[in-house]
Amino acid sequence: MASEENDEIEIRRKLTDWLSTKLPHADALVLSELHKPGAGESSDTQLFTASWQEAGQPRSLDAVLRCAPTEDGPFPEYDLAMQYGVMKALGEHTRVPVPEVLWLEEDAGVLGVPFLTMKAVDAQAPLDFPPYHGDGFYKDATPDQRRHMWRSTVSALVEQHAADWQKLGLDFVAGGAPEQDPRTHALGYWRYYLEDWIKQGKRDPAPVFDEALDYLEQNRPDPERIALCWGDAKLGNVLYDRATRDVAAVIDWELATIGDPGADLASLRVSDLRAQDGAGTCLKGTPDEAELIALYEELSGRPVRNFDYYLIFATFWRGSVALKVMRRMREQGADFDDSMFENHFPVRYLRQLLDAVG
Repeated sequence: MASEENDEIEIRRKLTDWLSTKLPHADALVLSELHKPGAGESSDTQLFTASWQEAGQPRSLDAVLRCAPTEDGPFPEYDLAMQYGVMKALGEHTRVPVPEVLWLEEDAGVLGVPFLTMKAVDAQAPLDFPPYHGDGFYKDATPDQRRHMWRSTVSALVEQHAADWQKLGLDFVAGGAPEQDPRTHALGYWRYYLEDWIKQGKRDPAPVFDEALDYLEQNRPDPERIALCWGDAKLGNVLYDRATRDVAAVIDWELATIGDPGADLASLRVSDLRAQDGAGTCLKGTPDEAELIALYEELSGRPVRNFDYYLIFATFWRGSVALKVMRRMREQGADFDDSMFENHFPVRYLRQLLDAVG
């Protein structure tokens, strides 16, 4: 415990020194203790308040520190510059609600890893653990409030998909570079993730996931349009105003890609089904599949196509991340029975989806 406290004090000291270079007119700069928010699990995310005097007047800033993981995370790499660039472009040139980014630090020598800072948003996210259908902010809402949360979320998604990613200069996002094909890049990434990041060689099978990957590669539709995709679209990556339940900020852009926007809508659906499965219930006000599709079509004025394909895609990649995390935890000594690998939600749902398409 003492070691952890000393580490936190040292990080706070280094961050204070760094922040003083960004606020050169700040006197008596003090940082509060860093503390974890409820969301932002895959990166090291912490909140802090900076207080100082400037021209004799008290000033303060509530901020978020988002670092690349210091240990083995669930993803092969963390491009914080990409996340920073996406939020900056969306915040300055679109109506997509995102946190206001402050500074990007790519020099790992400051805190040991690259990091970015952004203004904190006084809002709340439904949590994945415990599943929000069973506990917390979403469960405590009324059915009408839940309907409003979904409508506001899909509205933000539609706004994001309508953004002209090329005019915004987002060719640095995966799939957007001239040498990359946005029609195939996302699937190629998740093929690499399964075969090279998870598996321990070609003879290491991943039942159901192997079949799903084969299906996805053999049946990939040609997108009717290409857009900026959020990647990790789920209610848990949205901050909602506590009073109005409007979307206050869309967060966690680490899986952003340039690709088929249908993947985002399917991701929203699959992540909610996982929350329902974990809680053992579906709360009133939550759209079913047909209602979610109809809502997107109403707000976008565009038909949703190939949704069944992208349900398989979203379940495949979310399940692959869960598989990676469980394998790593077992390697570290956690007691994971084989049945947990065979029966967790993405595996069961993938089987169901693959059976449905024959």
